[in-house]
Amino acid sequence: MAGVDRAVMERALKEQCLPELRRAGFKGSFPNLYRDTGGFVALVNFQFYSSGGNFCVNLSYADPNRKNISSRPETPARDLTVSQAREHRRLGAVHGDRWFTFGPTSAGEFRGEPVQPAELTKIINGLWLEAEGWWQSKR
Repeated sequence: MAGVDRAVMERALKEQCLPELRRAGFKGSFPNLYRDTGGFVALVNFQFYSSGGNFCVNLSYADPNRKNISSRPETPARDLTVSQAREHRRLGAVHGDRWFTFGPTSAGEFRGEPVQPAELTKIINGLWLEAEGWWQSKR
């Protein structure tokens, strides 16, 4: 399988995953989204591999006292990002890391078996329940 380019993958994420996040109360714009529930801010970031062909979904949070925010804790919820947080995880990671492969890197190599965007978005949408459990455990 040859895979697809980043623009195709981004479009699939925006069309298939963003609506799921919006239904769950997330705001913001791709690739950074947030949901403020009583001062607890759940954070989502879609990160593409710099050499192409892969992406991951980073999760984090800001507790009401902002103890998990290491950089600029006074930042309004709408402007918080995963990179400001001390604790974070990757969606779908069992132990550590999880990257989704959709195409080749700029060197023409694959960092895993490529999966079609429609299938990847189904996988990701199926993992949001896991993310909700993780955020709930941090409240």
